[in-house]
Amino acid sequence: MSQVDKVVRVFRAVAQYPSPTSAKIMKTLIGSNAVPVVSTWSQRCLERGKIAKFQQMHFIDISLQKSSDLLPVDVSSEILSAFSSSEELRGVIREMPAEGNSKKKQFLEVWKNQQLWKVFDLAALDVHGDVYSDNDFGSLDWSPCEQKLLYIAEKKLPKTEPFYKQKAQDNKDDGQGNGKTIKGEEYVFRQDWGEQLVGKHQSVIFICDTKSETIKELKGIPPHLTPGQVIWTPDGKGVVGVAWETEPRRLGLIYCTSRRGCIFHLTSDGSFNILSEEGQSVRAPRFSPNGEYLVWLQRPSGGPHHAAHKLMCCKWESKKQNSIVGGKLFYGLFNADLPKRCWSADSSRVLLSTPQRFSVNSYVINIDDKTITECENEEGSQIVLDVQRDLVVCARSSFKQPARLILGKLPPKDKEQFILWSPVTNWQADTMLDSLVFHHMSLSHEDEIAENCNMYSAMYFGPENAESHEVPLIVWPHGGPHSAFVNNFTIYHAFFGLLGFGMLMVNYRGSIGAGQDNVEFLLGRIGEADVKDVHHATMEALKQFPFLNPNKLVLFGGSHGGFLVTHLSGQYPNLFKAVVARNPVIDVAAMATVTDIPDWNAVEAGYPYAEGEEMSLEAFSKMKECSPIFHVSKVVAPTLLMIGSKDLRVPSSQGIHYYYRLKSQNVKTKLMLYEDNHPLGQVPVEMDDLINSVLWFYQHIEKEI
Repeated sequence: MSQVDKVVRVFRAVAQYPSPTSAKIMKTLIGSNAVPVVSTWSQRCLERGKIAKFQQMHFIDISLQKSSDLLPVDVSSEILSAFSSSEELRGVIREMPAEGNSKKKQFLEVWKNQQLWKVFDLAALDVHGDVYSDNDFGSLDWSPCEQKLLYIAEKKLPKTEPFYKQKAQDNKDDGQGNGKTIKGEEYVFRQDWGEQLVGKHQSVIFICDTKSETIKELKGIPPHLTPGQVIWTPDGKGVVGVAWETEPRRLGLIYCTSRRGCIFHLTSDGSFNILSEEGQSVRAPRFSPNGEYLVWLQRPSGGPHHAAHKLMCCKWESKKQNSIVGGKLFYGLFNADLPKRCWSADSSRVLLSTPQRFSVNSYVINIDDKTITECENEEGSQIVLDVQRDLVVCARSSFKQPARLILGKLPPKDKEQFILWSPVTNWQADTMLDSLVFHHMSLSHEDEIAENCNMYSAMYFGPENAESHEVPLIVWPHGGPHSAFVNNFTIYHAFFGLLGFGMLMVNYRGSIGAGQDNVEFLLGRIGEADVKDVHHATMEALKQFPFLNPNKLVLFGGSHGGFLVTHLSGQYPNLFKAVVARNPVIDVAAMATVTDIPDWNAVEAGYPYAEGEEMSLEAFSKMKECSPIFHVSKVVAPTLLMIGSKDLRVPSSQGIHYYYRLKSQNVKTKLMLYEDNHPLGQVPVEMDDLINSVLWFYQHIEKEI
């Protein structure tokens, strides 16, 4: 078997593991001790080149610690779904792909008594554009009376046409822009929300009345706001949601929890009120089961794109608010969402999950005394997916173990850490993963004692063969920069590990999950502190793990991780044998005028961002000096660039410019240009990207498998 065939075989093996996207605890059947749970999973289908989605029903007997399952059902065409509170109705937004000359179509389906009850052809009704199903805007919620469905869709605009266009003789249009057709506006630029939200210009709230079989817009949102994440109020007479400000421009929204907005209350008669504080960024409104409380996540707007949040709690009747704070060693809330159902049965506790140093941990927060209790977890990360009747379903995984579902009963107050978990699923991992090891490293710079932040962390995952001293090491900084590596399962880590590579994942200063001070430390220090941390972690790993070969170090990273690996390649040209950079930031100054997030360039370079004000020459100079392009003349390591032609976050011009600079210096380089966006997440692209990365590393460290 050839080397390429072996690599492909390993990729196919790891790509088969599914990931849970949701789980819902259903009502227990009369006379049964088994708890029903409906789970939804995503899985790569290499043969179709797409992500497949399937749904499965589980029945868990907590007393026996056993689960039985029904066969999974493909739900790939469902983009949103929601059960009514009685669970007698299920609403589905189904999207059928375009075929031949026809356009894609969306349908709203209502299922009742295990059969399809009603269907609304949304394209034929023509009251709005596409339904929003993304994590920022998407909503589908049943009213308390179970007659109405609430969702978000694109605002329908009048049709446009050229100033002159021949028409059919019987056309009755007066041609005066009477609301049916507007002349001369087909080329008007309309802002959208950027990367991965292309075509989403103005969201609108819609209500489908299943009794009258009508779909109507819920009006009352001010024109400078765009709504999302809507839910019904407990009395069903209004909605609560998030609204983002659209003026003076729409900055890229995905991966950015910093956008200014508000939690709003809109009644059925169009009365609009803002509930949250001014100048905040907010997310994830959730009502308590008794309807007395509303919680949401909140942080100051602007600044770093991701940062610590407060959990806000509002007494619904009085609208009085307070923030919930922690009482133990706790690094802050860095979760960008809450479970759809996150409350205990008595409406006194909220369950959530957030990155904390080396893992994602789950917590129970008491809204009365504001205490935070960590749910014990032996290994890896644990994420709360659903809470109902004090039953909790979580997804648990680690580098060595694919995600599996567990179910537990929430104990009384002050004993929440001792939840007894029952397995719901247990995917069998490749036994070869058992031979790999995980180590976490708490690191600090002894020469920076005076700094307010001199500690950071890293994780090693991979082979451990003390006798060989031949393990090659992938040095891998994360993107963001305000994100983090955690001990959870990804096919990337499994793929590299099974092919014999060790991986050093560095959570440099600026990463989340280690306190707000850690996030803010990096502002104005990119290209310096983060580079120093990754290099220092590499040297410490070589000291701690003698099985690593210092002559077989390679670099791998995307976005800000690509920024760092190209920096390291230039600043330490003789240390690393090869580089793979995925949509890397190469020139912060040049990127500032073409990205969908120009505030990132200013803020990370240490300057305030103000729309409508040009950056100073000093700021542009600082951006240039902190960029990898500043060190490109020293690069000697063979460099493979993975670039998405549709990337709006780090436009392809960044990587292409770097490619030409390396070529002019006779540095061995190769550029893969994919018709994809920033994550390079399409199934065929991801496969090609990862396999080519490994082959590039093999070629330049002369490794055989």
